Amino acid sequence: MNSLERVRGTIEKFNMIERGENIAVALSGGADSVSLLHILNELSGRMGFGLCAVHLNHQIRGKEADEDEAFVCSLCKDMGIRCITASADVPALAKQRGESLEQAGREARYALFAHIIREKKADKVATAHNMNDRAETVLMRILRGSGLDGLAGIKPVREDGIIRPLLYVPRAEIEKYCSENGLDYRTDSTNSDNDYTRNKIRNELIPTLEREFNPSVVETLAGLAENVCGDAEFLDGYARRLYRAMKNPLPSGKPVCLHIESLKMIDASIARRLFAIAAEDALDKNPELERAHYDALFALLEKQTGSRTDLPHSLHAVVNYGWLAFETEDADESLEFEFEAEVGGVYAIPEFNIRISLEERPSGYKAKSGESLLDLDKLTLPLKIRSRRKGDKIVMFKDGREKKLKSFFIDAKIPRSERDKIPLLVSGGEIAAVIGMRASEKFKADKNTKRLLGVLYERV
Repeated sequence: MNSLERVRGTIEKFNMIERGENIAVALSGGADSVSLLHILNELSGRMGFGLCAVHLNHQIRGKEADEDEAFVCSLCKDMGIRCITASADVPALAKQRGESLEQAGREARYALFAHIIREKKADKVATAHNMNDRAETVLMRILRGSGLDGLAGIKPVREDGIIRPLLYVPRAEIEKYCSENGLDYRTDSTNSDNDYTRNKIRNELIPTLEREFNPSVVETLAGLAENVCGDAEFLDGYARRLYRAMKNPLPSGKPVCLHIESLKMIDASIARRLFAIAAEDALDKNPELERAHYDALFALLEKQTGSRTDLPHSLHAVVNYGWLAFETEDADESLEFEFEAEVGGVYAIPEFNIRISLEERPSGYKAKSGESLLDLDKLTLPLKIRSRRKGDKIVMFKDGREKKLKSFFIDAKIPRSERDKIPLLVSGGEIAAVIGMRASEKFKADKNTKRLLGVLYERV
């Protein structure tokens, strides 16, 4: 079976492309992506899909990177294929985020792919990952201590619209295809730089394994990934259903939390998946957790409130009153707000997905869930809605004794990261209500109240 037939079989097996779809080929200019573009161009007429190309200049190799961009533009022009180009200062991004060039480059590429799909410039993006890439990924993840998902390596189809039609074609066959079809391609000079982990695996480890242990090690590792992939998908589906039942839906939706006692009751293999899903939910991208991170998370389950561990991409996990919360660094930043509020008004705080309504209620009215009833005649207008401030207090007892708001939140087991997001209703400089939680005893409605004010907290 030649490369073209193998790719067509892969597309059909995984239903990668449907008739009428437009596919963007991630075109670096190397042998893999050039052969993929050529093969899909050959198949597009027969299988009824449109084709374009997308190229990202990473600005890593200066003039050489510019020459790559010129090459792919010229190639697409000769083939009559539309080419979308973009650039990203990957070295600057890597420095800013404290990441390797490899990781920063990968994130820049996939951000571009997501943009292309989101803006409807293509329905899917085809990357040129091949059988060797899959084997290298398996080895890399084994060395980093990842679990079953790591052994599954690169998947043929991703939920975000990324497809890999070349995944079952070995690199040697790709180079042969280019030679037989007279295809020119660019060679990245950094491919020989063994400072990059993947290059070292490709240039040193795999040749050693082929020479001294198994001449078919690439096919063996790719086969291992294929066998594991189905098991990993089944367990992932089970874990995601469990995650929906175990996570804590806080008013703002953040931080993402998992119930610690529930985590202790399930098998460690499923708990690891729940950690990864929660971290992905908090980051909106792959958290890239390794064995050391999982070990630290399991250790955290036995620690007290306030204990934390750092995770990749400025994420950390912290113990909060029986919950394991996954937070990004900016979750600790206070967002202050303050605005005037009128009776009859409805106020949204979109950053926290909440809405607050102030409505005069009839006598005998029964409060809804999340609603406090205040004595309108005791309030000083105009009212204000604001975030908490240092030293805030609320009257908690009928004799007028106060309690610090900080102590109130601690007693209520409100995570520290959530306290600045809870709105306060203020009357004449005093806290009339912790909206959605409690009214001040000084302003609370009682049997003598003639005019009721309902302060309703709703999630939107």
